[in-house]
Amino acid sequence: MPKTKPTIPRLGTQVWVLLAGVLFTHLGTYMLLPYLSIIFSTEKGLTLARVGLVLGAGSVAYLSGSLLGGFIADRLGKKTTMIAGLLLRAIGLLLFIWMGTWIALFLTNLLAGVGSGLYMPGAKAGIAAYAREGSKTTAFSYRGVAANIGVTVGPMLGMVLLRQSSAWLFAGAAIVYAGLALSHAFLLKKDCIGPDCPELPKTKFRALLTDRPFLVFSFATIFVWALFTQFTLALPLRAEQIKAAHNIGLIWTITSLVVIVSQSAVTRFFTKHLHPLATMATGMVILGVALGSVAFSQTYWHLMASAVLFTIGEMFIMPTSDAIVSELATPESMSAYFGVASFVFGAGEALGNIGGGRLMQAAVDQNFLELPWLLYAIVGLLLAIAYYAMSKWGPLQTPLTTTLQNRVGTEPLRPKKKQRT
Repeated sequence: MPKTKPTIPRLGTQVWVLLAGVLFTHLGTYMLLPYLSIIFSTEKGLTLARVGLVLGAGSVAYLSGSLLGGFIADRLGKKTTMIAGLLLRAIGLLLFIWMGTWIALFLTNLLAGVGSGLYMPGAKAGIAAYAREGSKTTAFSYRGVAANIGVTVGPMLGMVLLRQSSAWLFAGAAIVYAGLALSHAFLLKKDCIGPDCPELPKTKFRALLTDRPFLVFSFATIFVWALFTQFTLALPLRAEQIKAAHNIGLIWTITSLVVIVSQSAVTRFFTKHLHPLATMATGMVILGVALGSVAFSQTYWHLMASAVLFTIGEMFIMPTSDAIVSELATPESMSAYFGVASFVFGAGEALGNIGGGRLMQAAVDQNFLELPWLLYAIVGLLLAIAYYAMSKWGPLQTPLTTTLQNRVGTEPLRPKKKQRT
């Protein structure tokens, strides 16, 4: 019998350029993120309340920029929108050097946040558009690897620059984004926009809001991202409760390394024969068990084990959710769908921060410290059931079955997706 060659998806130069963009945008973000509140409070003299306002402005601007960026990218082109976002982000970060009052910092962070939001939908839509058929999930799994390399290296580079001065730190981060804008200008293909290009129907917000399968998936995913937030919000608080807060940062380093080393294997082997929504359900079971196990943690190493288990669940969910969005969108609406997906992520993060903080406080007041984690486990398992049910629901089962068949090399059951009206 002739030997069959293993099929290794070839992602192409355009995808690798965008993956490099993911790596360096995360590098630039995490160069700053651990130190911003310190700089604003000690160097700029802001009260803690105003520090929160300034940082919150960036989050709100990111959400607005994501929605705006998705629709702009589908009209003016992904490349143009991404470059504009990167340049706005670079200008905003550079302006931090000279801004001194809280209102100036507030407005500057709005500018930087909008820039970041404008970039993200086009980047994800570009990965989905340029990845060859059958390799979208793999491409998005590499996106997770690239992001975690940036998350791991960024804080260390930021610490080196901050030892010189905060000006060096802001200038260094601005150079990262400006350099990315330059590389995207030269290395990315220009979108076909203009009279010589085939006319594609423009995405209408109303049409997107009537896409029931996408809305059902997005609604469930809000709660997934709310659970994700507990890793950064509530885990350190639990560590403090059990007197295990020493070296808490090492947990982030270890889990990032787990993603870097294992993400491709998880995507290639463990999700190969699962329907994408069944993959989401599996990830949610693991995530729920991981969060529930924190309730019984008594040492630092218990928390580390829970965090690693959480990360395994994350590796099932993160690339799959992006691949699902790309399959539910039509080519002319790809960026708009990813814009909404980014907004959903931000909404879930806000819900997780607000709800998680209140729940932790209630647990302390009631002297029932295990309560939040047990509830998170229940929510995780309920979401797993919901995703499994969605995998049996025709409007989601049928279009996403094509993704599975492309992964395992079989013929699709249905013709190529038609444009929605």
